[in-house]
Amino acid sequence: MNLNSKEGTAGITALLLIAIVVAVNFLVGGLGFLNARIDLTEDRLYTLSNGTRNILERLNPDEPVTIRYYVSTEDRVMPPVLKSHSRTVQDLLLEFQKASKGKVILEKLAPNPNSEDEDKAREDDLQGMAVNQEGDNIYLGMAIQSAGKKEVLPFLNPNEETALEYNISRAIQKVSKTSKTVVGVMSSMPIMGSPMYPYQRQKGQEPWILVQRLRMDYEVRDIPIASTSIDSDVNVLVVVHPGDITEGAEYAIDQFLLKGGKVIALVDPQSWIAQAYSGQPNPMTGQPGSQINPASDLPNLFKSWGVAYNKTSVVADVNYKSVMQGRQNPTALRLPKEALNKTDRVTADLQSMLMMGAGSFDLQKKDGIEYTTLVTSSEASEMIDNTAAEKLRTQNLENFTSSGEKQILAVRLSGKFKTAFPSGKPKGPAAPKEGGGAQDDANAPKATEASAAPAAPATASTPAISVAPAAAASPTPAEAPKEAAAAAPAAPTDGTILESSNTEGSVILFSDADMMYDAFCVQQDPMTGGLIATNSNLPLILNSVEILSGGGDLLQVRSRASTQRPFTKMDELREDVEKVFRPVLAQKQAEMDKIAQEMGPLRVKNGQLADPGQIKKLEELMKKQKDINKDIRNIKKDQNKDIDYTQSIITILNVFGVPLLVIAVGLMLAIRRRVTTAAV
Repeated sequence: MNLNSKEGTAGITALLLIAIVVAVNFLVGGLGFLNARIDLTEDRLYTLSNGTRNILERLNPDEPVTIRYYVSTEDRVMPPVLKSHSRTVQDLLLEFQKASKGKVILEKLAPNPNSEDEDKAREDDLQGMAVNQEGDNIYLGMAIQSAGKKEVLPFLNPNEETALEYNISRAIQKVSKTSKTVVGVMSSMPIMGSPMYPYQRQKGQEPWILVQRLRMDYEVRDIPIASTSIDSDVNVLVVVHPGDITEGAEYAIDQFLLKGGKVIALVDPQSWIAQAYSGQPNPMTGQPGSQINPASDLPNLFKSWGVAYNKTSVVADVNYKSVMQGRQNPTALRLPKEALNKTDRVTADLQSMLMMGAGSFDLQKKDGIEYTTLVTSSEASEMIDNTAAEKLRTQNLENFTSSGEKQILAVRLSGKFKTAFPSGKPKGPAAPKEGGGAQDDANAPKATEASAAPAAPATASTPAISVAPAAAASPTPAEAPKEAAAAAPAAPTDGTILESSNTEGSVILFSDADMMYDAFCVQQDPMTGGLIATNSNLPLILNSVEILSGGGDLLQVRSRASTQRPFTKMDELREDVEKVFRPVLAQKQAEMDKIAQEMGPLRVKNGQLADPGQIKKLEELMKKQKDINKDIRNIKKDQNKDIDYTQSIITILNVFGVPLLVIAVGLMLAIRRRVTTAAV
């Protein structure tokens, strides 16, 4: 071949292009030189969050983290959906490795059936999934290890893709931390589970999933509901349904907060789960168990914190009602994303919540405390008494009158707190104070008739709503100092802390405790048999513990968006089409219902034929009914035609729109070049 000919020149050019492509692939893919990419996705799906980067930045370079990523590669056994998900996982792990600057070592292994890597996967406690009758297993998981500590993600479920970065970051943080955060749990319900009873051959109860998940990241300590003090090494205290809590226990929580501890409290005006637990037989004795008050409160603390709460009233919301026990129940609140605070770190990335028989908070601001509302009802809500709420489990709601205001279901308090016990530690095991926090304060707003009038159910005590006394005559200037000195409580001498030493106190309050019961926040995954979240209830509490324990980095990665996104635009267009036809269909359906009512009395009863006049009228109604059915079918056909037309337009635009745009741009550039060349 003549190198000076056109064919020779073309051949050399082709060889040079191939060599350049090979060199670039080696530099970028093999050596990682200039290996960068731009994430243009709406939710920045392929960019590590700042929280993850902070965790990686704090890793000790002398104790790197090793990630052993196990993924079966044989097409014979690996389902396409898992193969696609494995590539997403690998891309994310490469981002971890790159951002760690050498502090994360990534090892990829292929545990195909009957291989050495499969033996290694089993040694690392990975969960194999059987795929055929020959006993072959597939693997998709990882072991994360550093300095003798190991965390295992046994199987990476595609349904949990949104939690992938969080799970990896959490595991890296866990194996690299030198000490554990201590989380105390206080409850009147057995949420910590119960031990096994071998002599009775009865299996103990498992802890609630909340406790199980907390134990994955923290040291969890059981704090009895009657405690009069809380260990100083507890960082965060989670109080779940403090039914019949004593003043001594409230005092313990108060002093814990003022010493710098953080508090998360879930109270409930009508706990379905407490009702279910009450009276259950004791596994040791077989005798009926103790009763648990279905209503819970922190009256002294709420009053001190400026929070009004009535434990005899439940929120009913007709906009956010959901199906519970086979019927629509407006006290079972299915709260969408719009009900959550979009700017606060605790709730910003969450999607939905479920609350059962929740109460409501009113805020009466105290100096030094900031209030941030986290969750609210809709404006189509009202407060109903516990008795009426209980009836809604078997009956429909009647005489509903919307308040026109959103009810506060969760709130965060931060700042400098003052004690609820200025006179010191309460004397003796005082009975729990009735009422609801700041509602008993003289400065609290008066209770409405809706909240004050109804009686409480038999299982709960009726709180006494105190009314502010009439203002007394003002003392003279000479008498004022004496009266003030007499009214001021004496400084306690028992070591009671009167106020927090800094402005970093934090409390998060929820008006429902049932929301953390397993059945209301998780369900069993049919693929793996494990538990997966059905809403944001569990992430919400985990977020709260995370931020109050000082580890807010994981908050930013707990709920990432999924790469599998629904075609929402098509759904919106379909809804627009259906909206046009909906009124006509509703009118036709109303006509059908009216005809059905007219036909009822005319039908044959007790085997006796109706008179000829009734028979004729019945035939006319049946013909009219048939005509309306035909009209409905035609309307639906027209609706489907419009939907199909809209889908066709979208499909054509997606398939041909971009290529045509590229062709048009190419033609314009070609014409411009020709014009420029001709001018020269």
